[in-house]
Amino acid sequence: MRKGFRKLEALLDDRTFLLGDTLTLAEFTAGTSPYRYFELEIERPPLPRVERWYEALRQRAAFREHVMIPFEELRGRLVD
Repeated sequence: MRKGFRKLEALLDDRTFLLGDTLTLAEFTAGTSPYRYFELEIERPPLPRVERWYEALRQRAAFREHVMIPFEELRGRLVD
């Protein structure tokens, strides 16, 4: 997972969003992983561009409503 976030960090070097300066559907698809990643109580390397991008997503009502769904009830459960 960390390798993927390092790639994302590099991709966001010269842009605000994944495909440039405009929010696209790609953000909502890709944004599910950072939501889980940043909510886990784990040590993470500094990723300032990913953190900035993720914070921009968190400001969007649609992202909060459709992506930032609590997952506490899933902790420790096996998937059938």
